[in-house]
Amino acid sequence: RVQARPFVLVLSKEDLNSGYDDNGAYESSDFDDFGESDSKSEEELDPGSCRPIFEPNASAFHAASPQYYSGLHKILAAASKGNTILMEEAVSEIDSSASSGDPHAQSMMGFVYGIGMMWETSRAKSILHHHFAAEGGNMQSKMALAFRYLRQNMYDKAVQLYAELAVTAVNSFLVSKDSPVVEPIRIHIGTE
Repeated sequence: RVQARPFVLVLSKEDLNSGYDDNGAYESSDFDDFGESDSKSEEELDPGSCRPIFEPNASAFHAASPQYYSGLHKILAAASKGNTILMEEAVSEIDSSASSGDPHAQSMMGFVYGIGMMWETSRAKSILHHHFAAEGGNMQSKMALAFRYLRQNMYDKAVQLYAELAVTAVNSFLVSKDSPVVEPIRIHIGTE
């Protein structure tokens, strides 16, 4: 069931009499508190994303972490076929990449240990892998740790990670620098 929420629009007589000035000379800082943000590509914002394994033209991703993406491909193939031997091989390959310091592989190993995918479940190893992955800039691990901290009432750590994620989210909006985010719209004043 959908319900409309009531709202009140308060306008002064001065607002109504001043009219609408459409000279387009608005500064973006008048409309938001974020200032000018540098828009970044998805690859820069989340370089360890699993999205490239589903896209045919994602060779730039694979060049950055070939062992990690090879392991991801094997995990997907193993899950599709129900092949446990291939799954063990894939997890071992990602573990090897995580041991060499790849933050995205460390994040995946945090996930593997967290759910016990082909390996024994270990909360401590999961948190450890997510910690190092988050330190390396992995967004998924930052989200996982922030949620864990929030659930454990460790609010300072949770807020710090959520703040970093919020900055990334704001930077991910591709806003044109030519027009403001908010545009004023004239409200009807009497009959026209």
